[in-house]
Formats: sequence, C-alpha cells, structure tokens
Amino acid sequence: MKLDINNCCLFIIDLQEKLLPHIFHKEKIKHHSSKLVELFIELNIPIIYTEQYPNGLGSTINCLTNKLTSNNSKKFEKTTFSAFENKDLRKFLSHKNKKQVIILGIESHICVLQTVIDLVMNKMQVYIVEECIGSRKLSDANLGLERMLKSGASLINFEMIFFELIRDSKNQSFKKLSRKFIK
Repeated sequence: MKLDINNCCLFIIDLQEKLLPHIFHKEKIKHHSSKLVELFIELNIPIIYTEQYPNGLGSTINCLTNKLTSNNSKKFEKTTFSAFENKDLRKFLSHKNKKQVIILGIESHICVLQTVIDLVMNKMQVYIVEECIGSRKLSDANLGLERMLKSGASLINFEMIFFELIRDSKNQSFKKLSRKFIK
C-alpha cells in the first residue's frame, strides 16, 4: 500500500544522545533521520517521538531537538520498551487517527521491534525506514528487521517516502522539495 499524506505520521523511537554513539551506522541514521524530519515538517505531517528513560539515557539528539520542538512535535517519555505500551501515546495516536506510521529509531531489535509488533497488532500500517534504524550490533539490527517484516511491517527508504507523499511532478511543492531533498 502506498503512503497517504493525509493518513500518516512519523514516529521516532529513542534517538537519544547517550544511545546513538554506540549504534552501528550511526552517522547514516543521524543524517537520514534529520532529512526525514525536515521533509515531514515541510509537508506539515505530524511527528511523534519518544525518549527511553531520559534521566539516564539523555534527550533526543541535538540535530533533531530544535526541529522537533519548533514544530511542536509530540514527545513521550517512556520506560517500557514498546512505546505503544505508553497509554498517553496510544491515546494521542488514536486521537490523530492516522493509520500509517513511518518508523525510525533505535534499537532495531528492542524498542523499535516491540513497538512495531504492537502497532501491527493494533491494525496500523507500519513502514520501517531502512536508512534510519539500527542497533549496537549489525546482526541484532538485521534480526530485528527480519522479525518486523515477518510481523507485517513494510521496509521503505527516504526516496520511496518522498515520491509517495508528493505523488505527482505537478505537485506545487515538487520542484522546491526535490531540489532540497533529492540529490
């Protein structure tokens, strides 16, 4: 199923200052996550983000924090590994009534995996951004991704997201956004 700009949201899981330095492919994840957040802000699509125990693991990475707060993106602190177990987050998602959730974050085999499984079990269409997920070990990231795909999630990348949301080269934003995001 293609993404629908009116029926999706971006969901960032635990991209935190004390976690990211230990993640395999951290620079790729950081770069593409920042670009994706900028695209969603440009397109005025809701963004949700979580922080796992921020007192111990720090806040969201600096390159995203200003963008997310100036955009009034919704932050949820959590201690559960699945973000979906946070009742305030579940209520917020229900209120937004978006059926497509685009996921990025860390770690692939723990918090991302458990959140994805819960979202799929609750009838959401889940899209995992290939360039924007990771774990400390590549083998853990791959195993987590394999389980997410088997649970019913779809794998997607930045360009797929861009072109599915824009849909038409005649879209009034296409030229401006393609110059900015497609290189």
